[in-house]
Amino acid sequence: VAVFGHLNPDTDSIATAIGYAALLRSMGINAKAYRLGDLNTETEFVLNTAQVQSPDVLSEDIPDGSEVVLVDHNERE
Repeated sequence: VAVFGHLNPDTDSIATAIGYAALLRSMGINAKAYRLGDLNTETEFVLNTAQVQSPDVLSEDIPDGSEVVLVDHNERE
């Protein structure tokens, strides 16, 4: 399961993707957090302070039939 937020990821979008992917993994579901764009300065600071690795950029199209979870998002596209 790919977990990601909106195109201009801010701190709550990144933190939610990381947290929800971790929750899914704790339930035995193969999940990974991604981001769709560059991190802003605030988000970099938060992740560095918490010593949490930034999610990888989702740089490829998601294959049809893949499971995704959109977080901190208000659009379907």
